[in-house]
Amino acid sequence: MSNIGIIAEYNPYHNGHKYLVKQALKQTDSEGVIALMSGNFIQQGSPAMADKYTRAEAAVRGGVDVVFELPVIYATGSARDFANGAVAMLSSMKKVDYMAFGVEDMELNLFFEVAEILANEPEEYKTYLNEYMSKGISYPAASERAIKKILGNSVGSIISKPNNILAISYLSALIKQKSHLQPIMIERCDSGYNSEELTGNYASATAIRNAIMNNTSIRPYIPKVCVKPYEEYFSKPMVDITWLTPFIASRLIYDRNLPHEIANLEAIMDMTPELLNRLRKAPLPIKYIELADFLKTKNITMSRVSRVLLHLVLGILTEDRTIAYENGYARYINLLAFNEKKSSLLKSVSESTDLFVINKKSNYKPTTKIGQRMWEIDKLATDLYNQLIYDNLNIRLHSELTSSVRKVN
Repeated sequence: MSNIGIIAEYNPYHNGHKYLVKQALKQTDSEGVIALMSGNFIQQGSPAMADKYTRAEAAVRGGVDVVFELPVIYATGSARDFANGAVAMLSSMKKVDYMAFGVEDMELNLFFEVAEILANEPEEYKTYLNEYMSKGISYPAASERAIKKILGNSVGSIISKPNNILAISYLSALIKQKSHLQPIMIERCDSGYNSEELTGNYASATAIRNAIMNNTSIRPYIPKVCVKPYEEYFSKPMVDITWLTPFIASRLIYDRNLPHEIANLEAIMDMTPELLNRLRKAPLPIKYIELADFLKTKNITMSRVSRVLLHLVLGILTEDRTIAYENGYARYINLLAFNEKKSSLLKSVSESTDLFVINKKSNYKPTTKIGQRMWEIDKLATDLYNQLIYDNLNIRLHSELTSSVRKVN
């Protein structure tokens, strides 16, 4: 029997996620579903609405069989880094045959056409890309313009949507890595990734988080069996990216009172000269929203700003990504939760991968440079998240080494 892999944030797990699981199983006649989920921080550089073990447990209660963690270096990276790292890790699992993901438009031929361009970078594409980037346009915007030059402006309305961008990034990674995974694309049944509408039985994670902040009931949009793990969080204020302010400010103060070569901010992953220049000119003291607004420009998106600020706090370097890419992306995979009735599936998947499956956290002793550094970053991210949650919600979470895998029966 075959198995399906899904890359997700589950922030939180909702009816749309359950729909994707059911449709993927139906379309492929597969036996199990393995998710690779972002940990305590998500791609926008913000802390997740609940800790990774809670979100993983909810996903298993909602129909996923096994949840592993996507390392922080990929989970908080650009769409390209997110996709490359996740696809490489899923591809290492020889018992996973399909990769299912949602799209906002069922333009499958177009997605493959764009993905081929990004994976193979023909000369025409590189010429346009370099031309736009030489004008100071960011890589994502320059790439989109180059594709529109090749395929026509009409593709812009399709390839600029968040879920479609990720879908194309996944397909490009699958092509480039010559992965054995077969892509399964399923059209979203809500109003879109960033939609704030609460309609029918389906709503985006963005809409659900906003509803929680506004004390609006979200129970119609989350499977009933998934609500219990979240109860402690639902009774508290929503986790907020602005809670990172004192950590960011302390790093900036540190930079301004030491020689720049010691602070070494230019080495931070996703930092650009323009962003670094603006960061060093930002007035102190400053609040998170003020800083983000100060840093954002026409060519520097808010998402990039948020990611860089998180990388700044965690000390994630461009070199860390380079080492990861050059050494097979990962050396381990961290188990967060699984369905005890599918323990044989977990055993089969674990035995089929070259990655070390971390079950008992305190026992893992990485032996490679990439393993040591990525595990160091993941543990640091957990400690930071735990401090944010304790400071603001008075919830005391376990450190990475003392955390236990959630078993659902």
